[in-house]
Amino acid sequence: MSGLSYLCDYGDSEESETEESRNIVKEKLKLPVPNLTKVSVCPSDSYCDDPQQHHGRIRTFPHIRGNWASLVYIKSPDESDILDLLSKIKFVFKTIDETCYPCDNLHISVSKTVVLKYHLITSFTTSLQKIISGIETFELGFDTIEVYTNEEKTRTFLALKADQLSRKFLLKIVEKVDTVLEDYNLPTFYKDPSFHMSILWWKGDLKDVILNHIDDLNTLLAQEKEVYRNFYIQKVDCKVGNKYYQFHLD
Repeated sequence: MSGLSYLCDYGDSEESETEESRNIVKEKLKLPVPNLTKVSVCPSDSYCDDPQQHHGRIRTFPHIRGNWASLVYIKSPDESDILDLLSKIKFVFKTIDETCYPCDNLHISVSKTVVLKYHLITSFTTSLQKIISGIETFELGFDTIEVYTNEEKTRTFLALKADQLSRKFLLKIVEKVDTVLEDYNLPTFYKDPSFHMSILWWKGDLKDVILNHIDDLNTLLAQEKEVYRNFYIQKVDCKVGNKYYQFHLD
């Protein structure tokens, strides 16, 4: 047999042994197939929401990739006085079995929560900046405590209601913001808005239950003179998904 034949035989033998070794490794590395019958699976373009991660709150609309929940609002410039009031208000509700939760990021909405496409974020926020920059700064004050529910009646809110002078300035802002929303075919704000800053919330529709305490709450508010101190508003905020924008007033 020629030397070339010996080399071919040796090569065939080596390849056979290598292939056999690979098969052995594959058998060793083979893992059992997991049982996924009890695992909920979301489509690739959606998000599985777990209300238990945020005190049972339910999304008003499903999260879809590429859609960004957006809100235009006036942020509370100083929460210290309101937080002091909040601790006293909670004492009034000690007889209610349902758990109440403090609201995060105290603010007054000047738009509904709308869905904005990702590719429109830059032009949308730029339009807001241009139109809001022409509005003058103003003082924000509160005069009463009111009770509200969301449109789906899944949550009840206790809120500080803006006074009449503040309402005039807030309506000017809403008018400007609505103009931009209309340009993007998005829902505008409520026709006769009741501007308020939510400070506490409950799961479900408990409006009638909370209203039973409204007189006591407003008496308490009248005693807390510091809450009547007006806040100087110099900017409007906008939240788009997890991004925040600020638009300064004149």
